[in-house]
Amino acid sequence: MVGSIILWEMVKIMNGEVKKRVSILPTVFVIILLLMVVAPLRVQADGPTLVQVSPASKTVSAGQTFTINVACTPGQSIKSFELKVSFNPTLLQANAVSEGTIFTGYTTFFNAGTINNTAGTIVDVYGLIVGAGGVTNPGSLVSFSFTARSASGTSTIGLSEVGVTNDTTYVPVTVTNGSVILREFTLGVTLDGSGSVAKNPNQATYAYGAVVQLTATANSGWTFSSWSGNLSGSTNPASITMNGNRSVTAHFTQNQYTLTVTVDGSGSVTKNPNQATYTYGQVVTLTAVPGTGWVFSSWTGDLSGSQNPKTITMNGNRAVTAHFLDAAPPQISGVTRTTSNPLDTDPLYGWVNVSCTVTDNVAVSQVILRIHAPGGSWNNVSMQAGTAGKFYYRSTTAFSSSGNYSYSIWARDMSNNAVTSSNVLFSMSPNWDLNSDGHCTIFDLVLVSNHYSQSGAHGWIREDADNNGEIQVLDLVFVSNHYGESWW
Repeated sequence: MVGSIILWEMVKIMNGEVKKRVSILPTVFVIILLLMVVAPLRVQADGPTLVQVSPASKTVSAGQTFTINVACTPGQSIKSFELKVSFNPTLLQANAVSEGTIFTGYTTFFNAGTINNTAGTIVDVYGLIVGAGGVTNPGSLVSFSFTARSASGTSTIGLSEVGVTNDTTYVPVTVTNGSVILREFTLGVTLDGSGSVAKNPNQATYAYGAVVQLTATANSGWTFSSWSGNLSGSTNPASITMNGNRSVTAHFTQNQYTLTVTVDGSGSVTKNPNQATYTYGQVVTLTAVPGTGWVFSSWTGDLSGSQNPKTITMNGNRAVTAHFLDAAPPQISGVTRTTSNPLDTDPLYGWVNVSCTVTDNVAVSQVILRIHAPGGSWNNVSMQAGTAGKFYYRSTTAFSSSGNYSYSIWARDMSNNAVTSSNVLFSMSPNWDLNSDGHCTIFDLVLVSNHYSQSGAHGWIREDADNNGEIQVLDLVFVSNHYGESWW
């Protein structure tokens, strides 16, 4: 009864003096205190009033400011409320407390309470209708403004010491707490080129402020070049701090390789495709083309064997040498024979010189004069090199026997290619066959007699058959001693 009288007097004072908050607040606090101490309200067993955090669960990002309401669904007509709130101060920062909408249309008295962001509490939050009246429609009792800190996790929004009254007493309440989830962030990695990126730690999501190391690994034939998006530069590995959803692109460039071809010998090599550089795994066909007089021999370096054409796979810088061999033998031309005049079998007075021209596409190594003597023997002699590819052999003895000779020239180049000229026939007349017709007849004696008693140097003419410098009866005797002989 005392409590009702005090409450009624408080209402009359408020109705007569103020429609909203006024300077009588200390008086009101004293009256409320007296109501609570001297005349506690009685709890009636009506249907419960529902008091709940709304929304029951809210997901936010670090740094986000948001509102949490305390909703009320009255089980009967209500006039006032009081409550405390708890939260995780490492995850949330309370900013402000504002009056809800449930008492809209009435003159109210509202206390926003005290925020303690160290303890994570908001205490002494209450509100009431000043004057007569109550509400039965749902609405919000109070709204709280929070800002999510730079962290991740879940904070309970806890309600405690919740009290709701009607005109005369506290009513039964059912309280439901809520939660705020500070969401984690995603790290998306895309690839430009061929390669992969490893994340350490490798997680689907990351807490605010987490540091993730990204390591780019290029596939064969590719090179990591740079990062873009929320990373930049070319440092690898690189770290990124997760203060939000992040997206990173790793760029890989395709390696370019060179194919160097050198030639040993005379020839060329074609490349298909013919490019300055090639990408990893590209196949290039090499075809060796010999120069005139040359043949392809083999590949060395990053290719081997003698297959032609041949392919090479570009999985790095490559160097190949094509070897060509000289296949052309020397060329023999201008085979010429000169002899002493007169031709004489006596080495003191007669000589034979054989000359020729030998050329080669590389170099001449050796030239041999192969002489087939009348008796059937062979005499191989080296020819002397002159100028401009000229070779010669001059001898007083090689053709000193009378009879039929044949000779050819054999030549070899530096690559051991050899060639032999055709045979040349050559007859060496004996001194007694003065007209070199192959027979000793009366005509040979006539030739001597035509110069009888003449003199000159030894071997000066063929009619000086014995080469003593005088044409006399001894020359006639020398010739007559072979009269009737043939040597051809």
